[in-house]
Amino acid sequence: MLRRLSGLIFALTAALSCSNNPYGQMPEGKIILTSMSDDPRTLDPARVGDTASNAVASNIHDTPFEYEYLKRPLELKPALAAAMPRSGQAVVAGATRPTFEFSIKPGNRYADDACFGVDGRGREIVIDDIVFAVKRAADGAIDPFGLAILQGKVVGFDEFSEKLAQARMADAAAKSSERTRAVYSEEIPGVRKLDNYTIQIALTEEFPQIIYFFALTTGSPQPRECIEYYNGQNGRPMYDRHPVASGPFLLKEWHANYRLVLARNPNYRKDDFYPSEGSDEDKSEGMLAMAGAQLPIADEVRMQVIKTGPPVWTLFEQGYLDRAGIPHEVYNQVVLNQELTPEYRAKGIRLDKEIDQATYYWVFNFTDRMMQNRTLRKAISHVLNRVEMLERFANGRGVPANGIIPPGIEGYDSTYMNSTAQYNPAKARELFGAAGYPGGIDPATGKPLRLIFTGVQSTGSTSMYRFFVQSFAEVGVELHIEQFDWPTVLQKKYKKDFQIIQGGWHADYPDPQNFLQLLYGPNSTNSYNEGSYRNPQFDALYLQMRNMTPGPARAAIIRQMNDITAEDVPVVLMYYPVSYGLSHRWFGAFKPHPTNTNQLKFRTVDSKLRADLVEEWNKLPPAALVLLAVLLLVVAVPGWLAYKDYGKRLF
Repeated sequence: MLRRLSGLIFALTAALSCSNNPYGQMPEGKIILTSMSDDPRTLDPARVGDTASNAVASNIHDTPFEYEYLKRPLELKPALAAAMPRSGQAVVAGATRPTFEFSIKPGNRYADDACFGVDGRGREIVIDDIVFAVKRAADGAIDPFGLAILQGKVVGFDEFSEKLAQARMADAAAKSSERTRAVYSEEIPGVRKLDNYTIQIALTEEFPQIIYFFALTTGSPQPRECIEYYNGQNGRPMYDRHPVASGPFLLKEWHANYRLVLARNPNYRKDDFYPSEGSDEDKSEGMLAMAGAQLPIADEVRMQVIKTGPPVWTLFEQGYLDRAGIPHEVYNQVVLNQELTPEYRAKGIRLDKEIDQATYYWVFNFTDRMMQNRTLRKAISHVLNRVEMLERFANGRGVPANGIIPPGIEGYDSTYMNSTAQYNPAKARELFGAAGYPGGIDPATGKPLRLIFTGVQSTGSTSMYRFFVQSFAEVGVELHIEQFDWPTVLQKKYKKDFQIIQGGWHADYPDPQNFLQLLYGPNSTNSYNEGSYRNPQFDALYLQMRNMTPGPARAAIIRQMNDITAEDVPVVLMYYPVSYGLSHRWFGAFKPHPTNTNQLKFRTVDSKLRADLVEEWNKLPPAALVLLAVLLLVVAVPGWLAYKDYGKRLF
């Protein structure tokens, strides 16, 4: 009895000091605690093309050029490069060509890794690594993100790409890799190594956007020996799971579906500092508090993989995450009239918001015979009420889209009205009939027309997909929803294995070409034109527009392209997202960046303030302590009296 009583007292006493801390205890040092909804698809820089992968990989791989952190509109500056690029001319393949040339700084090294030999010391980053990055962009077998950027632009690039494709086929038949390795050792005529630190690229035509390739993760230096070493053989992982860092952070841990940890790269270049200049607004919001600090500021970034929204919000409110978005379910408790409620302001929480340089849409698969029916595509576009959708499922955090180009990018026109991107169920019914489906009925089956939409399975998606289904039911059409995780949806896009699929594009660089390329016919062979849309008039205007400098002439061509897509409906335009983010007071001043590339190095955290506030916020309330104390007395006193009475009877 005494043992039972002692155990019960111990359990109740432990409850008085219990903790809900998922980490056991708060980490010391400048360690950022954040979350992500899924694992990145890849961390191999050549293959990084989706937002989730880039948000991680861009902080591991350094690039020749990068965006100024605080400046708006966006502006590039040298990073690994010694200076901004030089343009000129050179005779290549018997013709005078425009050239793009830059040098990288000597003395910078990769993070230490076993792939570099016996001592594992990271070797110097040299221009051969940039040349290799260009070659990997030509290798269609690895699904390179940069292929469409350089295709047709660099002298000899397309021929080199074809050589690689043939070598891959031969190696597959021979179960070897020798032919592919041999082609990689050949030179691309338009890519010249002038010395160990300088590259000159000969272009087929003027192409000022090529600089953006070298500001993207895909244009980062890539060590050939490491990519060949991490090949999935002899117990070694693939390179996309074990990248070798040249950037501010290295991959310390990656437990799939659980957590990623990035740690400061001790070999990162020492000439990278927090900006010392900013706008008056930047100054007033504390953005220059870290001016002149060497980057990165944080020691570690811990990214917890949490696939559903409610746990993220709970952890943020408790202080166990430094930053979070606002789930739809709690939005009205947190934001009132576009500002934080007094309760959250009192906790020192900050709200930031910005219209993303992004466009969300549905993609039609033009290899599907049904989707080649333009009248049907127009009917589908008229079914959806974008305003109601945004209010119901995004708390109004978005702007209905009238074109593929979002706000903040040249070519966006806030006055432009795309008539086919408007909600009009009556017009939809009329067009379904004109398309061959009167009353929404498929004459081949005698049943409602059945359309198949492929979407990402995520928190809140079920109710939104139900809204889509109901919207189509109102015009007599059946919309069947198939849901998959993000990597599977990506694979379906690449394989053209869909009828209508969820799509979206975040700007890789701030140029209209970056968005209009999504509808350029020849890009059907790569990951840009996901729906395989082709229109000769649009394609001709694209070729005319893409290399022009900003101005009225270019704007007029973009307007024509908008008119063509409004009439042709290659995608169902949905909305431009507006990002709302919350940060705790211990998280350093934060400025959202449209590209979300290489941003973690600017982040900082006051770990002591975080630990103090987390302890204060997560203490048991006095009422709970009183209740536990009463329970202790209720159990302990009768138990003690019973024990004394039992003892008396024994003696």
